[in-house]
Amino acid sequence: MKKSLLTAFFIGAVISAQAQMVPAPSPLAKVHQTVGLTNIEVEYSRPSLKERSLFGEIIEPGKLWRTGANMATKITFDDNVNIGGTDVRAGEYAIFTVPDEKQVVFFLNSDANQGGTGNYDESKTVAKMSARMGTSGVMVESMRFTFEDLTSESANLVWAWEKSTFSIPIKVSTREKAVANIEAKMSEVENRYSLYNQAAGYYLDSGLDRKKALEWSLQSVEISEKFWNMHTLAKAYLAVGDTKNAMKTAQKSLDMAKEADYDAYVKMNEKLIKEIKSK
Repeated sequence: MKKSLLTAFFIGAVISAQAQMVPAPSPLAKVHQTVGLTNIEVEYSRPSLKERSLFGEIIEPGKLWRTGANMATKITFDDNVNIGGTDVRAGEYAIFTVPDEKQVVFFLNSDANQGGTGNYDESKTVAKMSARMGTSGVMVESMRFTFEDLTSESANLVWAWEKSTFSIPIKVSTREKAVANIEAKMSEVENRYSLYNQAAGYYLDSGLDRKKALEWSLQSVEISEKFWNMHTLAKAYLAVGDTKNAMKTAQKSLDMAKEADYDAYVKMNEKLIKEIKSK
């Protein structure tokens, strides 16, 4: 009995070693994307067409599919997200789909480490949505996932294989997280003029509290006047409708940028002055 166990162990070890020496038919892939301040990773095995038709020979239309080969495709979020209108907590999830040639039903399942559909537990579904199955002019031999249409608040998770493709919208709470980060950092350090400037710039670019942006810009300039924080201050004045101080500050920033021979801010201030004059 002992000898049989040792023999079985030896054979298993040999097979395992051999498996590592040859390429996998559906190799493992990972795609990572930072969306705003949220990290998202998809881990999946990439099957190939190998002269087969996608629907019929590989995918059975209308049947639950692990959306890849080997283990079910896994997606990980390091912060809460929204998938197709459903809030999803940070964590790991398995992706399952019911695809056909016209549409796909997309599922996130909380059992992240499962193989095929045999033990699929529908009660663990945390998000579900339908999407149109589109076509593209690009032939994709090996199934792939990518992130497209990236903004600081959202991205589309795009699946493509053969000439079929579908897209799943993902939204993140970048604005709320950034504001919380800024406020937390402000409470730690009161005399970081670059931090005040960075926070003011973010608020202005994101269309947030303009008066708060002006307050932070003034604090930054009060600590130390630089052409770059003077430029932010000019934009903050303009945002609250104070064109007089906006013009005065932009001109000063322009003069300082010229003195520093910093051409980028020279051009930025010249553009800002034209904008102020048009008001």
